[in-house]
Amino acid sequence: MKHQVSTELRHDDEIDLMELLMILVKEKKTIFITTVLVTLLSLGGALYERNISKKASTIVTVMEGYNEQSLLVNNVLEKVYTENNIREKNEISLDEFRDEFKVTGIIPKEISDKKEFLAKSGETLEYKPTSYKIDLRVGSIGESEKVLKDYYTALNQYYRDLNESKYKFKYFDVGILNDTKYNYEDYLNILEERKNTLKDLIKDREKTRVDYSTYGFGYRKIQLELNNLESIRIQDLKNYLLATNIVRNPDKFQSEFLNRKTVLENKITEKKEEANNYKKLLNSYKFQDENIVVPKGVKVTIGDNQKEKYYVELMDNYLNTENELTKLQQQLDELVFISKNLKTGTEAEQKYILNSLEAIVKGYNDIVQETNILEAKENYINSGLTIKLAAPIEIISNSKAKLILAVGVVMGLFLGVIMAFIKNFYHSFKNFKKGMMVLALFSFVSINGYSKEEITLQFTHKEVKEGLNPDKTPFDLNEVLIKKFLVKKIGLKTEELKNISIEPIFPKDSIKSVENRLALGEKDYLYVPTEYLLTLNLKDAKDEKKIKDEIVKEFPNFYINYFLQNVPSRYNFIQEYSNYRDSLKSLNNLITSIGLEIELRKKNAETKEIFYEYNNLGVELNKIKNIGFRDVSNYLKSNNLVSNINLEKILLDGENRYIGLELKSLKSKENIYGYILKNYTVGEKQASVLESGDISMSSDTGLREKQYIDISKVYLENLNKENSLKIELLENQRLSKDMREPNEEQKSRINQELLEVQNELNDIVSKMVEIELRDYKREYVGSVKVF
Repeated sequence: MKHQVSTELRHDDEIDLMELLMILVKEKKTIFITTVLVTLLSLGGALYERNISKKASTIVTVMEGYNEQSLLVNNVLEKVYTENNIREKNEISLDEFRDEFKVTGIIPKEISDKKEFLAKSGETLEYKPTSYKIDLRVGSIGESEKVLKDYYTALNQYYRDLNESKYKFKYFDVGILNDTKYNYEDYLNILEERKNTLKDLIKDREKTRVDYSTYGFGYRKIQLELNNLESIRIQDLKNYLLATNIVRNPDKFQSEFLNRKTVLENKITEKKEEANNYKKLLNSYKFQDENIVVPKGVKVTIGDNQKEKYYVELMDNYLNTENELTKLQQQLDELVFISKNLKTGTEAEQKYILNSLEAIVKGYNDIVQETNILEAKENYINSGLTIKLAAPIEIISNSKAKLILAVGVVMGLFLGVIMAFIKNFYHSFKNFKKGMMVLALFSFVSINGYSKEEITLQFTHKEVKEGLNPDKTPFDLNEVLIKKFLVKKIGLKTEELKNISIEPIFPKDSIKSVENRLALGEKDYLYVPTEYLLTLNLKDAKDEKKIKDEIVKEFPNFYINYFLQNVPSRYNFIQEYSNYRDSLKSLNNLITSIGLEIELRKKNAETKEIFYEYNNLGVELNKIKNIGFRDVSNYLKSNNLVSNINLEKILLDGENRYIGLELKSLKSKENIYGYILKNYTVGEKQASVLESGDISMSSDTGLREKQYIDISKVYLENLNKENSLKIELLENQRLSKDMREPNEEQKSRINQELLEVQNELNDIVSKMVEIELRDYKREYVGSVKVF
């Protein structure tokens, strides 16, 4: 009996469960539609959450001395705030806009561990991060990304403007040559001052700025041009003026002469007193020599000896004063010489002087232009990227969208089951299917596609890893691709630029990857994308296709050539200078300049191949110097040939007078240096025994010995220069007695031989450029691909 009841009860339960199951199967559409509906609603919520949680983010590295506050500059914030119309679009103030920038320093794990360890004992560790993560959300995510890009660009421009030197060498205004208040020598004095400033700037730069992709032979060329300007054009005019005593305004010159003479005499007297004071101090300088014998095995501790430094500085001051005194005396002698027999000169003489001045000014202004271009490039290289992107600007999200969606799916299924039972029991959703159809139609989103051209650009040159172009300037596709190639070369209209975009192609987790590597101690790590997507969405589809084809075909070579191509200079001194002596001087200066460059590049050669190539060029240069150049020089001197007898005599006369003045100065210098060498005190060694038994010796021992050797070298150079000037004076005197102009056959021969020497020297320069370009092209050709 009990068994029957039990069986019956189990049977009833199974019927109820089957009914429930049948209801669920019967209402499966209701469950499905409800689940889909709730899932869609949760998907909408998840998407909304994901959208509001998104932010534009990047990582930047800063130069030493910069910190978090350096990344939030009021001027830059205000500029970007205004240009992007943030107030009107987002209804936030400038201060609120500033607060939207979240800047977080990235601290390496090693530093974090040290901080934690020190904190346990109550100590602290100061650390200034060199990398920072910047997050920004203002308005839509697209707007945030654009604003952050604009801010990064504006921030670098701000520091570039702040740090770059704004100094530019000023051009000489050729208009003042017509101002009669200036005498001819006034122009030369102004040029002399400016020329010396230029020389100070480029001093030793031809030795240090040897990177061909950046500077090529630029500073060496400027050095050569300055040398030619100084030793040929300016010296010729000075010789002419000194020989003829021509001044623009004799009355003005004479009225100022007495005062200028008195000023120079007073300066000479002052310098003499100053030199005597230094001389007395040197003569009264006392010390005792000590011969030090260091026991075997005893350590020597290096110390300082101020007495050595004092004596050397004293001697330097004395020598500088004596040299200044010599220059002042030469200026006085020259002034007195010019003041005799002053004249204005004939119309032809005045024309020659003005033409010479115009040529000098033009040469100087050309040099200024070349220098300013190189200096601007150097400024841009040094200050182009104060703030560097360690990772590209990326859209990241910390939302809980996935969790919301997962909960939505579960809740949708649960509600679907409930809806199935409610429908089954109350039959209240007869039109449910129609409602679902309406909802489906409402949720349907049509996609309206349109045509546009997309191009991928890939860069693999070694500098791109540092965010640089091949010439070390900051990598900027907007500059070279948009402005230089599309606008300037292809001729794209500027109003179409808004329809072009360039976006880097990079992994989605690049910021996280960079942050991890910086945290692990890779302080200088940068991730710079090597691929970029260029999108053309122009008004005319034909233009899009045409521009795409031109980019694919021409841009790779354009990019490399834009940064690396350096056309060698072709010197044309034969036409530039009107007389043979000046042509020879200019060619000799070029030979010297090329020789210095060959030796420098041999010294810096990275391979034996390059070393021997430059060595061969050196042999070739010596051949030109000792055969071609020597032959034409000997031919001219042996036959006393000049291009213009009257002008040559004047120039030689002035040159001889300058040689006389310089010989007088050299004789004075020889007396000074000879006296110093006879009375120079050397050989001090100072030491003391420490408590440990070690011996402490002066680190400056030998300073005076070194200075003595340097003074000896200068003394020898002065003697050699004196001998050279005496020989030059004799040659000039011989030439003055028997000079003649060449006949047509001789002219043809001279011009031909000079031209051959010039062409051979130009060929050497071209070969040097080929050597440098070849090695760069080996690396860079093929480093840009477009597809």
